[in-house]
Amino acid sequence: MRHDRSIELAPSVGSQFDYETLSALPEWFVIVARCGACGHEDELDRGAIGRRCGKNVELATLPMRLRCRPPCGNRIGNRLFLRKLGR
Repeated sequence: MRHDRSIELAPSVGSQFDYETLSALPEWFVIVARCGACGHEDELDRGAIGRRCGKNVELATLPMRLRCRPPCGNRIGNRLFLRKLGR
């Protein structure tokens, strides 16, 4: 999947992740979340996720834990993408 700005995005559908946990994910990947209702998209802070959920949290379970910012507040249908940082 490609972003408008030609940034490589990889959708998070089941076992399509090459890396199953946050600790296994290399540092050159950025976690991007997208709201299923309003389409709001934002990068997630890996350190905050590690402190809150633990470093061994499975990436496939993260979308279920996410909530969009107010006024939307949606918790259903959120998606997670991995973006590779440029060199």
